[in-house]
Amino acid sequence: MIREGLSTMFASRERFAVAGTAAGAEEALEFCRANGLPDVVLSDIVMPRRDGLWLLEQMLKEFPDAKVLLLAGMPRAEEEEWARNHGAKGYVSKGMDTIALADAVAGIASGMLEFVTDSYVPVKSPFTEKQLETLKYLALGKTREEIAIIQGCAAETVKSRITEIRRKMDASNVTAAVFRAQEMGYIRL
Repeated sequence: MIREGLSTMFASRERFAVAGTAAGAEEALEFCRANGLPDVVLSDIVMPRRDGLWLLEQMLKEFPDAKVLLLAGMPRAEEEEWARNHGAKGYVSKGMDTIALADAVAGIASGMLEFVTDSYVPVKSPFTEKQLETLKYLALGKTREEIAIIQGCAAETVKSRITEIRRKMDASNVTAAVFRAQEMGYIRL
């Protein structure tokens, strides 16, 4: 729905032509291989299978001159910093004003803007460093006992972290907590 809305918005403006749209990162990369690189690639951070950060890396490997603007549903300072440090031309929230977004895309295309952000309030992770590490291991399918060995702590400590993770994600089980954390951008695999 967002992809179609953005496509319609850009197509309705005289200064833009929409080169194409893609449902995911791999499809977007394949589109550029087949049709050439558009002036600006506008990519969501969260997509099926591969995320926008993966797309950014792949685009810049294959197309060093690619200008990629990343859209985040729940912007995070860490992601913005990562995007900036890895060659993105911008990192903005999906709630950015459409006129400002159009101006940002035009500025990136012309080379006038080095890195674009908007005035979102970044979402800070609710997790401690150890909880986040535990969450990542859970997402990889590790058991409580395996995580305890990896982290060098007791299985009861890991159990307590999992309980707190579930509470913070308002999840009835570990699978739901992991899914919600991925959906909200707190972990990436």
